Amino acid sequence: MLKLQTKERILLHLADYDGSQFNDVKNEFPFILTQQGIADALESSLERVSTNLKLLEKEGLVKKKKEYSRKTGRFRNFYFLTSQGNISSDEIKKRLNEEWIHVRDLTDELKEMQIDEVIHYLKKMPKSETTGATYELKEATLPEINYTNIVKHMSNGVLDLRIFVEPKFLNLDKHAWSLIRDAYYDPKHRYVVLTKNRNWQAGALWLKKGIRSTFVAEFRYKAGGGTGGDGFVFMFYKKKNYWPCDGGNLGFVPGITPVPGYGIEFDGLPNPDYNDPPYPHVALIQGHVNNHLKHVREPKVNDFKWHEVKVAVEKSKIAVYLDRKKILKWNGPIDRSYDGLGFAGSTGGLDNWHIIDDVKVTKLTRTKSTKHQKHPKN
Repeated sequence: MLKLQTKERILLHLADYDGSQFNDVKNEFPFILTQQGIADALESSLERVSTNLKLLEKEGLVKKKKEYSRKTGRFRNFYFLTSQGNISSDEIKKRLNEEWIHVRDLTDELKEMQIDEVIHYLKKMPKSETTGATYELKEATLPEINYTNIVKHMSNGVLDLRIFVEPKFLNLDKHAWSLIRDAYYDPKHRYVVLTKNRNWQAGALWLKKGIRSTFVAEFRYKAGGGTGGDGFVFMFYKKKNYWPCDGGNLGFVPGITPVPGYGIEFDGLPNPDYNDPPYPHVALIQGHVNNHLKHVREPKVNDFKWHEVKVAVEKSKIAVYLDRKKILKWNGPIDRSYDGLGFAGSTGGLDNWHIIDDVKVTKLTRTKSTKHQKHPKN
């Protein structure tokens, strides 16, 4: 279903991104109509796209035009459909619309729809909105609603509509975040590695701009794939002028000395010296990894699978959701003396990968504005 050759995908792409509207003095042709732009959009190799564009030119379906680009300061080739190319792309759309596709809507219900129906439905649907200022580990973007992206985002025969209405994340914003010690950004997979599965590592990822207000933080993590140690922590209202220590410290402190601030601890290894509760566990900690304000046993901590986390911090309440289920809730006075927010992880004599992805932190403009956030159901 929806299996297309590269030539057909290129024709659909050029039909979706018609360059005729840019053919004037004020508007340049968009990068998405260049060879590299097409390759990026189709997630294909430049060599394959170049070869197929030449074939389409010989068949009279595509034409190229060399234009000067003010952004690059040089001439480059842009590609457009010929009249016959438009006829061919319409035929492909007609053939695709003869098929029914499985669609998962925002309520997680599975439906059968045709592509034209999906496009009409999505264009009427409001996009996700958040209140307050948002700081993202990755730059949020939404794919355009067209044939190219619908075909591209089909997975195992199902199209998830949330792809088009909930922000996805693509590039590390190095201006907003800093990486400390062993932490690094993996450009191939587009995520941050706090530690590899190597002994005695520690890494931290800090938001450069401080946050003392209430907020909602969302992220994905994957931990495991090693010999079992140690864990990682999401930190907030934290003093951050310290060097993260490895071993059972999880990078939350420089050693035996406490550092003011809070953390949501994902601990996969017991350390009796740190007053650890049963493991693996998720816990709210303060000042040091041995100070657990509340904890819950959780086997998903280091199963080396991707999991979604949401942390809602209100005026005097903290809630943690794991894979859309509330697993921890705590009420009490919260010290906001410091404004550090970030992640840290560590390994010791035992090790694991600790990987963070798709981070979004939303400052709430009012202390009760979390009521307007769409928290997962218990």
